[in-house]
Amino acid sequence: MPHLGCPKRLLKESNGGFTIEASFVLPLLLLSTLSLLFLALFVFQTSAANHTAGLAADRSAFVWDNSKRDPITGSFSAGEGDGLYWRLSNDSVSDLFRFLIPNAASQIALPVSGISASDGPEGKLRRVGSVVSPEWNGIMNYRNNGFSRVVTVQLDKPFHSPGFAERNLLDKVESSAQAYVVEPVESIRIIDLTRTFIQDIKDRIKPDAALQLMKEPQTVPDKPAVINSHKSAVAYLQTLVNGSERTIQVNKDTKRQVDAMDANQVAHQAFYTFSESQLRNEQLPKDVQLLNNGTEVKGVVWHFFKQAKNSEVKLSARLRAELERNGIVVVIHE
Repeated sequence: MPHLGCPKRLLKESNGGFTIEASFVLPLLLLSTLSLLFLALFVFQTSAANHTAGLAADRSAFVWDNSKRDPITGSFSAGEGDGLYWRLSNDSVSDLFRFLIPNAASQIALPVSGISASDGPEGKLRRVGSVVSPEWNGIMNYRNNGFSRVVTVQLDKPFHSPGFAERNLLDKVESSAQAYVVEPVESIRIIDLTRTFIQDIKDRIKPDAALQLMKEPQTVPDKPAVINSHKSAVAYLQTLVNGSERTIQVNKDTKRQVDAMDANQVAHQAFYTFSESQLRNEQLPKDVQLLNNGTEVKGVVWHFFKQAKNSEVKLSARLRAELERNGIVVVIHE
């Protein structure tokens, strides 16, 4: 065993060299590994911020044309909407004049608590912002530039890194995204209007003729027709379809009195007071046979008029379905 008290022998001794080297290398490897782990975590959080911001912006742009849409699926119930002129009243039109008057963009802060009942730009932003995870801070804003309408989302979240890596990593993750509001249906409608309607009316009326149309009418419009009997119903029906009364031989034993036969050989029948059993047993077989013959009558339309004492025409769904199965069109006048 070497004598450790000798300096020269101690310097030349190799025992314990691996332990000394490991005591220097192992902490370095550990710190490097931890730094890579936090770097991977930082990259993951940044990717999540990019995804969340982009998703929120896309959702806002997609549901922008209807504040009743679900912010996730975009679905809405039939008949729900913002009205015909929402683009003039609830779409930040004042942004177009910000070169004259300072005007801030419509903006909300994240996270959002609750869903707004407003159908304006802030309300639409809040609906989408309500489904963004509350762990994210930031803002959502909307700017109407006329030809382009933009939703911008900016997100950030604190990022806590170890002391030895603070110099190389940021103290928070940030991301921003934009999405343009597009309305394919409205664009097609405007293009179709420009392509067809304007070309159709072009040069059809001269300026002088247009001024003549703007004059006040000199006559009083006719009063609405009053239907209070079968006779008045027949008279109204003949005027409505420009038809005349006609008697048709259904077969050798039966005749059919048509209230109004129009120019297309369609028989129109007026019913003011009636019983369904009489219609089913007497009137229906005649008209079915006329349709089957196909010579003097090409179609049959039954017009039912509301009696003055009733609020609506009392016609059962069963009879109506039976008439339609036999090729007879039903029209209700109320």
